[in-house]
Amino acid sequence: MSDWVIILHGLGRSAASMRRMAHAASAAGFTPLCPDYPSHRDDLATLARQLAPLLPETGLVHFIGHSLGGILALRLAEMLPAARRGRIVQLGAPNLGSSLAKRSALLAPVLGPALLELTREQPKPDPALCIGAIAGTAALPLYDVLTGLKGPNDGKVSLTSAFGHARHCLALKLTHFKMMDSPEAIAASIRFLQQGRF
Repeated sequence: MSDWVIILHGLGRSAASMRRMAHAASAAGFTPLCPDYPSHRDDLATLARQLAPLLPETGLVHFIGHSLGGILALRLAEMLPAARRGRIVQLGAPNLGSSLAKRSALLAPVLGPALLELTREQPKPDPALCIGAIAGTAALPLYDVLTGLKGPNDGKVSLTSAFGHARHCLALKLTHFKMMDSPEAIAASIRFLQQGRF
């Protein structure tokens, strides 16, 4: 039986945004699960509880998550027995918070309570988790004035925040909005699931 990979979209997106990633995972021999979830409706703890029943009951389970999906991937992985925890790839996940999320707080009634939680650093994950973080660095410098982001970033999340507590890190010249569709990011994600390195 092939390993599972749960593929999680970001805030305000849908499973369709991760379709290319799911196809690549399937082509590489994984069994992908790419659920829709109400990212704009509930807080992080509630979203994780809603997704938990989708965790397969047997086999090794990997994760790929974009943005909010990367944060949820860590929480879901920690719900599994240690022996069944596979590798985790985060794409542009705001592990240490996002200043843009703070500036966008007025949109919380539309984008939901999870937005407010992304303004601050997330709990440090279990150090035993094998986490690979991909960060984008293609934001235009002038855009930084609007976002409040400092240093290399993808237009929504800084390089430092995206790398978070991951032991394996990769910076690519990509924006937050398109990184999940990038052939380079997709190939790197699959390689990390297979080999534990970028």
